[in-house]
Order: sequence, then structure tokens, then C-alpha cells
Amino acid sequence: MATKLDPHHLVALMSYAYKDKQDGAPRRLDPSLHTFKGGIVDNPETNVRTFPILDALAHISVSRKEGQVVAIGLQLDSRRREIRLTVAENTRVTRGLVNHLTMVWRKLQSLSAQYQRNKGGRWDKPTSPDMPEEVALSTKIEIFRDIYLYSLEKQMKRIDKWSEGLGRFMNELFKRRVFLDLQGFELNLFNAAVALDMAVDVVSRLRGNPKDQLTMSEWKEVYVQSMLANQDIKIVLADRNGFGCEALAQELFSGMLLLLPITVLEYSGGTLKEYDRTMSPIG
Repeated sequence: MATKLDPHHLVALMSYAYKDKQDGAPRRLDPSLHTFKGGIVDNPETNVRTFPILDALAHISVSRKEGQVVAIGLQLDSRRREIRLTVAENTRVTRGLVNHLTMVWRKLQSLSAQYQRNKGGRWDKPTSPDMPEEVALSTKIEIFRDIYLYSLEKQMKRIDKWSEGLGRFMNELFKRRVFLDLQGFELNLFNAAVALDMAVDVVSRLRGNPKDQLTMSEWKEVYVQSMLANQDIKIVLADRNGFGCEALAQELFSGMLLLLPITVLEYSGGTLKEYDRTMSPIG
């Protein structure tokens, strides 16, 4: 795939756009452990920056509910101003996958061009500058929508797998906390759960019927809520060196007696129901 833009800028943009947005295992990369051959680029920092990008591209290439594995390699030729992606799959690589990646890549090029027009004097290094949220917002929503629709079957499986467990976890948390007193990463966890629930409530309309198109306004809502959830989830997963959720789960489910609040809140379907100690509805 060729590009008229400087490939370094596009790689930097992709690193910024996809950083921490995949849900796979966390990567702890040590550049000294990797030997690069063929002289892809002569900047080790750029080489290392491509690893999470390739993970992200492979992640958005999975569309089937199960049994699909995708790997992607990248070659960057700065002299010829070209980037080549090599796609491998555990079955035959379909034309649909190639078309999907081509479309995403072209929209990333458009996003890069819009960022460049709005960079001012801030882009003097091969890294993506901080941009106001409203810059190229429609393009970012389109990319988000295209990826979501392509991997809809996989997304619905993830929702089915995790939503019920997350709901039970949040209910246990509310039974042991006064809602208004949630603090620290527990408040971030609550905010993330609410944002995810609001996003899922909209996209679940596509379940089994992807032709039931959402409006761009609805996709914007899903995008905004997903990005808000992502910000809070990063804080949650970083708490106590990555073990905050495990420690909270042990506290909630180990039978430890804690001070119960005067009221109990149950989280269900994006709403909070308030009960007294006898579990009788209030109001």
C-alpha cells in the first residue's frame, strides 16, 4: 500500500490512534530482544513503535466469532515513500479482509492529512501531536464505525461473554459502597461500566441484523462513550500495578464483612435501582 504522505508521519499517527485500544494481552517490549533484518528503517524507536500498530491492525482484522487468527507484517520504505502490509491467516485470506484493511488505511491517510493541516508549528518530530478532540472527528467516527461493523460478530461475542459478569461485579460493589462515596479507581470503574453500557445499548440493535444501520449521530454516541470508557479503563487497569481489580474482587467475594451502606444500589441495564436494607424498592 503506497502513500504520498511521509510514512514516518503515518506510522506515528497510527501509534497514537491505536495506542492502548486493543483488548489483547499487554505488551512489554524490550527493543534489545529484537533483531531487525533487511534495514526496514534505520530508527530503532520507529521499529519498536510498529509492534502495537501491527497488533492493532491484526485485532481489527478478525471478524468471525471464533477460529480466526490473523497476523500482519509491515515493511516501510522511506526512500520510495511506501508501506507494504503482509497479511497471513490460519485459513485463506479473503478479499473482504484485504478490502477492509485497504479502506481503513485510506481513511487513516485522510486522518493524517487532516492532522497535518491542523498541526500548526507543533509537528517538528516524527510523533503525532496532541490535537483537539473536534479535529477530524467525523473521520475518526467513520473509522470506528467501519471497524465495528466489520468485526460485529466478534464484538457481539465479547459483549455476551463479559457483560453479565461485569454486571454482577458492579452489583456486588454497590452492595458494599455508598454510591456517592465511590473514589479512586472504583469511581473510574463505575464510569467505564456506565459508558460501556450506554454504547452497548445502541450497537446491540445491530445484533443479527447488521443491515439495520445506525445514524451517524448514534455512531458518534457509541464512539464518544467508548473513548470515555477507554480512558477510565486505562486508569483501572493501572491501579496497584495492574492488580487493583483482582484485589477488589477478592475483597468483594471472599466473604469479608464490610460496613453496609444504608441503601443498596443495583446496577442493571444502564440504570441504578435503589433499595433499603430489606431490598424493598425505595420510591
